Amino acid sequence: MHQEIMQEEFNFSSYYNMDYIYDGHLITLEDHLSYSPVIGAVCYIIIICISLPGNCFLLWVLKKEGLKSSANLLLLHLTASDLIFTLMLIPWTIDNICGWIFGELGCKLFNWGIFLGLYSYMTFLTVTTVHCYVVTVHPVFATFAGNRFRLYTHVSSSVAWLISIGFSLPEAFYSAIVENLDTVYCVPNYESEFEEKLGYFIQIILFFMLPFLVIAFCHARMGFAIHKSQMASRNRHNAACIIFCVAVGFFICWAPYNIFLFLVVLKSLDVPALTAWETSEMVYFISHILAFSHCCLNPLIHILGGKKFRRHLSWSSRRYRRHTFSTQSSFSGQTHL
Repeated sequence: MHQEIMQEEFNFSSYYNMDYIYDGHLITLEDHLSYSPVIGAVCYIIIICISLPGNCFLLWVLKKEGLKSSANLLLLHLTASDLIFTLMLIPWTIDNICGWIFGELGCKLFNWGIFLGLYSYMTFLTVTTVHCYVVTVHPVFATFAGNRFRLYTHVSSSVAWLISIGFSLPEAFYSAIVENLDTVYCVPNYESEFEEKLGYFIQIILFFMLPFLVIAFCHARMGFAIHKSQMASRNRHNAACIIFCVAVGFFICWAPYNIFLFLVVLKSLDVPALTAWETSEMVYFISHILAFSHCCLNPLIHILGGKKFRRHLSWSSRRYRRHTFSTQSSFSGQTHL
């Protein structure tokens, strides 16, 4: 009876909308209906506990290091995107436990916020990769551009935010609260099936496939340039490796969900090859939790791979000072000899 009521009020495509946050509440698969919201809330809490302190640490280091370099400036924007996404997970965690308690306005604002964090992350990861590509593959141009190159960074960052805000605003417009079985849900409320599928394709093509192709091209060129040139600095190699790890993490996190979403859309369009395909709520649940964990990647990779971040950690800082002192002592002894 419980499932029949749900199936009357919410169709299949509504559940598999991009607003995957409310997964546990609208599931029509009996096997997972009872525990998915709790597991989802636990997963969100783990993501928040890793991402929030990690990204706050990056902001603290960037404040101490300064924003004179374009790389630090872009990392600031990327970290801000992760923080927006992470903070927006908090109300959705509460929603998984006790339903939506933030009202209609909160539904629109928090839904817009999580998409803003998502879209801006995708956009700034692409901009950061292109910046690293220019510095690595065309160092003469980057050096010659000088202050103009920093101006380009400011302009591209502004455009990235405008794109992210523009494409995430419709999510606020289409968000609404509904009541079902004495529980309130925050769900997307598209006026037509066309608008719903258009939202799917915007996310898949504009905020996954296009960034992935640009990132893949840039890294292929950077890898070839680094392999070919023996004059590239060690710092440039390290920066390219960090961006590469972030890009690989981006693909691992988001590819499963976008592939799954693409197959669901094709199935809804009655593509013959997928008519017999049975969608799995468990696959969807795992893929979207994996996608949400992307906000943990940036701080983890930069802290583990970036020396300037590691030396600000208390244990690493002491080790760095001991190493520096021993090196200076050794050099001083050699000089006296």
